[in-house]
Amino acid sequence: MSARGRMPNEQSGATHAVNDTGTEDSPVTAQMLSVSLAMAPAGPRTAEAPALDSEPDRCRELEQLVPVRPQMWTRSWPIEACVPRLARLHARTRLSIMSWSGNQNNAVQITTELVQNAVDHVGAGNVEVTLSVDEDDVLLIGVSDPRAGHCGLDEALAGRHGTGLWIVRQLSGEVGWSPAESGSGKTIRVRLQPGEVETTAPSGQTP
Repeated sequence: MSARGRMPNEQSGATHAVNDTGTEDSPVTAQMLSVSLAMAPAGPRTAEAPALDSEPDRCRELEQLVPVRPQMWTRSWPIEACVPRLARLHARTRLSIMSWSGNQNNAVQITTELVQNAVDHVGAGNVEVTLSVDEDDVLLIGVSDPRAGHCGLDEALAGRHGTGLWIVRQLSGEVGWSPAESGSGKTIRVRLQPGEVETTAPSGQTP
């Protein structure tokens, strides 16, 4: 077999490449081709470095996770038998939205008991519920009704075992009242500290 018909060059040890036309490239051409392939740029990276403007976006996302403080919510209803249930549902939803860090079950029960007290003892008019959280995450629950507060309210707040206001006192540390800002009626206020305080609902009561 002639030297032209062999692929390996036995004299020089070089290897001929076959091009697209079926003819053989010279050893120099094959060497240039291999150098060209070695220097070809790599393909696109699978993971790119984060864009420079991603850090502000991340900061904005973190800000959205921080609860707004202070924050306040108010709602009023005509005094009817269904209002304590409505107050319970709204209070539970609102405290969750506010991301209050205290015992939300206690806060919901306190709100419900105060509204139930207005339904049982006031009669006609409107009852108003206010939930406010200050910069220190302290929750203030306010329930206003049109009945004046001087008619034995202090004695009622001291309360006998099993009454709604007695339950409120068992679930919180600070309870008080003041004349309503409207000039008629009263507002009972309960202050609750943040943190999951392990307080059990009084026997026979559910949050």
